[in-house]
Amino acid sequence: MQESNKTRVLFVCLGNICRSPLAEVVVRSVAEQRGLQQYHFESAGTGDWHVGGSADPRAAAKASEYGLDLSSHRAQQITARNVEQWDWFIAMDSANKNDLLRMGVPESRLLLMRQFENPSNIPDVPDPYYDGGLDGFEDAYLMLMENAEELLDYLEQQS
Repeated sequence: MQESNKTRVLFVCLGNICRSPLAEVVVRSVAEQRGLQQYHFESAGTGDWHVGGSADPRAAAKASEYGLDLSSHRAQQITARNVEQWDWFIAMDSANKNDLLRMGVPESRLLLMRQFENPSNIPDVPDPYYDGGLDGFEDAYLMLMENAEELLDYLEQQS
């Protein structure tokens, strides 16, 4: 399938070095296992602190531990100027969701990564950057894995 015909999915967190790049490789891996080739996955941050930088070494190590590769990741920023490039936005937490709404992302194209767990009380994927330690990165990975199938199921139903 040509890249231009693929559904473009953007995973979004604050700085694009921990949660969203990990979500990108986790969901891409699950999609590949399912033979789903109609998606283009990327990630971005709402802030510009890390633009051009690599993934947090702890996120890269966690990905590697599970056979996933973040070595080529370079952080990028999502802004109101480039929201039209994406079909779907997957926010890691409610603050990211609110930032995306303020940028003009239509709510109909915006999901929270964990919204399929408990629709009446949608939990965030906690940011392990400052206080998560190695356990925080393991927890984030597990949350992403637990929600990847449901997210892909939802996207499949929408197409």
